[in-house]
Amino acid sequence: MAGTQRATKTKGATSTRAPRRVRRGKSGPPPPYDPTAVGRVARCVEILSVELLGAHFDRVDDDPLPRETAGEPRPDIGIGVEWKVDDDEGLLGCALTFGTIFDGRPPYTLVARFRLLYSVKSDERLKRADIERFAHWNAVFNAWPYWREYLSSTINRAQLPRFVAPVMGIPIPGAPGCLHDDGLDRRGRKGP
Repeated sequence: MAGTQRATKTKGATSTRAPRRVRRGKSGPPPPYDPTAVGRVARCVEILSVELLGAHFDRVDDDPLPRETAGEPRPDIGIGVEWKVDDDEGLLGCALTFGTIFDGRPPYTLVARFRLLYSVKSDERLKRADIERFAHWNAVFNAWPYWREYLSSTINRAQLPRFVAPVMGIPIPGAPGCLHDDGLDRRGRKGP
């Protein structure tokens, strides 16, 4: 409702201000990688912060005496992406959830959620589809080192077989081993 006003009470005074323009994206499969669309947003934003919002680690072997395990399987990584932009404040926030995925019964579960906050400096309103692509590709790329460090240090503290998440590269459609454009991991399962 463009042009509508609402009254807001502030410590005994009433002010009239336009409603805030906030747009959001929901978690789902990533859109296909489009470097031009990602670049249109990347040119207009500056990263302000990366915050750990929450984390969880749980292992199957939680008895007082450790159980012998023969060769722990290596997990795949699932990624969930949400974003919200406040056009009035010039802020873009992305909440990214990373988690381990195993076939069968997992020996452990490790999930971490990060918030990335960007300032937006643009005279034009960013397109929703461009923001969606930016959040799924560039924001994930920005948060990936924080996830890798958290994963590595937690696995090390738990004295589990070492696992280092791979470096996240720029996707090349059709290249073997590249991230899927359909939101699924390498084994065809949906992320967290």
